[in-house]
Amino acid sequence: MNADLKVVRAINGVAGKHRTMDLALDAFTRTGHLTFVLYGLWMWFGPGKAWDKSRRRRSAMMALFSVGLASCVSMLIGKIWSRKRPFVRDWKIWNFTGHKANASFPSNHTMNSFVIVMQLYRDKMPGRHIMAVMASLLAFSRMFAGLHYPTDLLGGIGIAGLVNAAVNRSFVARGIAHVTVWISLLLDKIVAIIRKAR
Repeated sequence: MNADLKVVRAINGVAGKHRTMDLALDAFTRTGHLTFVLYGLWMWFGPGKAWDKSRRRRSAMMALFSVGLASCVSMLIGKIWSRKRPFVRDWKIWNFTGHKANASFPSNHTMNSFVIVMQLYRDKMPGRHIMAVMASLLAFSRMFAGLHYPTDLLGGIGIAGLVNAAVNRSFVARGIAHVTVWISLLLDKIVAIIRKAR
């Protein structure tokens, strides 16, 4: 048995012994990614002055581009190499979420949450430290549930770093983000004028 599988077995072996922890981590494994969706909605629709909205929305756009590109990279890897999940390789690992036996590498939840966190740190967004903790907990919960190996998590974080760097160096991505944010702020002003006119 390799070290990767040993780590998963050791962590997953705790599952079933503490009901409260099981329920909490099971719920977070299934729904933890929604915290990033909610944060993204706040970044776009949250109140603030125009310059603050512009900064937040640009960051949200760049994070969205990063998630999209990272997902494409993950799909490509899955076509080339389909790594079996821990619970498929080892019957002693309990898949208590009932997850399907698709490719294990990389951990998409880890990859996408960390690519967002990296953008938040790059742009010094408020709440970035909390979201970093959420991303770390989500990654751990995926391993606790027997869905991923440590190297799946590390691979996801590595891909996130490379993709985020590439997106932020892309003139096209930055240009689209800038124009989209400018249009959104213009629409905000139009809506505000219409409301005042009523």
